[in-house]
Amino acid sequence: MKRFFIIILGILCLSNIAYSQDNVRENAVKAMNEAAAKASKMVVDTSGKSNWYIKNNLTFNTEQNIFDNWEAGGVSSFAFSSFFKGFYNYKKNKLKWDNSVELGYGKMRQDNNGEGIFNKGNVFRKNEDKMEINSIVGYKAYQHWNYSALINFKSQFDEGFKNDTNLVSAIFSPAYLTNSIGMEYKPRPYISVLISPLTGRTTIVGDRRLAKEGNYGLERDGHFDFAFGSYIKIFFEKEVFENINILSKLEFFNDYHKSPFLKNTDINFETYLTLKVNKYLSAFINIQIVYDYDFNADLQFKERIGLSIPLNF
Repeated sequence: MKRFFIIILGILCLSNIAYSQDNVRENAVKAMNEAAAKASKMVVDTSGKSNWYIKNNLTFNTEQNIFDNWEAGGVSSFAFSSFFKGFYNYKKNKLKWDNSVELGYGKMRQDNNGEGIFNKGNVFRKNEDKMEINSIVGYKAYQHWNYSALINFKSQFDEGFKNDTNLVSAIFSPAYLTNSIGMEYKPRPYISVLISPLTGRTTIVGDRRLAKEGNYGLERDGHFDFAFGSYIKIFFEKEVFENINILSKLEFFNDYHKSPFLKNTDINFETYLTLKVNKYLSAFINIQIVYDYDFNADLQFKERIGLSIPLNF
């Protein structure tokens, strides 16, 4: 009889333990499901209230002209290029952080010897080469004014020649790194004016062939030069009409250690007009005017007009 009660007691204990384990398991599963549901809800809510604005645009351009026994004359040519523009902007409360990347590269080949475009006597020459990165951090001061700090980097990817023989540029030669602290006036999302009386600009010439000539305001065999001055940047980007977008910027930099003031103020003006033809094709006009006395005393001018295949993502 005693043995029977012991067996019954053992069965009850085991049942109680099993029941307790089942409860623990059920409670654990229930807690996990609730946590997963909450996490899923949080992900949905966060994605719907993202503080980031991201826009990428990649375009491809190509052009070919062929003349064979053409009465009016002409030079056969083939050209291609690609451009990338990326905008990565963050905004939360009084803080904003605007980042942009602009990359471009293209080449062309002309039938200069009359033996055909791809004859070995003709070579590819670059017709576009650009590398620019911008980052601006701003904190709202009052109304449309923000405290701001900027970092800007400009350079190119490949060697560039003047008159086919004189080397004038190479990768990171020159390269310009600009750092500034100042105020930004931004009355609308599509326009801003940055004013900085405290700006440092470092000119980099890494290529020895260019450094030994003392180009870009550097001393002979010098690779770095630091200038302290003032900087102004005006930026505009907007779809002004349906399917017509304008991106324009105007920059001024003056070195406090150089005079006269106007003669030694570097100016960069660039406008990019895009006209969307349809979903798969766009026309563009790009004009850039540069004045840099360290390079030479003449204005630099570049114009591109063409059709492109845009990819937005």
